[in-house]
Parts: sequence; C-alpha cells; structure tokens
Amino acid sequence: MRVVLWCLGGFPAGALLAFGIGVLVLTLGNVSQAEGAAEMGVMFFYTPAGAILGAVVGLVLGLIRRKS
Repeated sequence: MRVVLWCLGGFPAGALLAFGIGVLVLTLGNVSQAEGAAEMGVMFFYTPAGAILGAVVGLVLGLIRRKS
C-alpha cells in the first residue's frame, strides 16, 4: 500500500515541478510568446510528462524503501 502512495504522491509532485520549471524557463529565457504556443507546450506536454515521470520515480522510491 505504501508503494501505491509513493506513486500517487510522485504524480502531482512531478507535475508541479515540471510546470514550475517550464514557467521559469519561459520567464527567464527569450522564448517567443506568439499565440500562446509556449504556454500550451508547457501545459499540454511538459506538465503531463513530468507527472508521469514523477509517478515512475515515486514508484521506484516506494519499491526501494519497501525492501530496506
């Protein structure tokens, strides 16, 4: 059960981290803001990808902590 909780905890943590980094890169970098394409990339690609990656990392951490 703890492994599932680690996985479910990694999902929003990864999404929030990816969203924050994406917005920070758009703010600090010289990224074109034409028609909102940069924001859509962050919202519809990087945030879900970060959520999936966070869930996988949470799953791995949960499995490692279970064995020790």
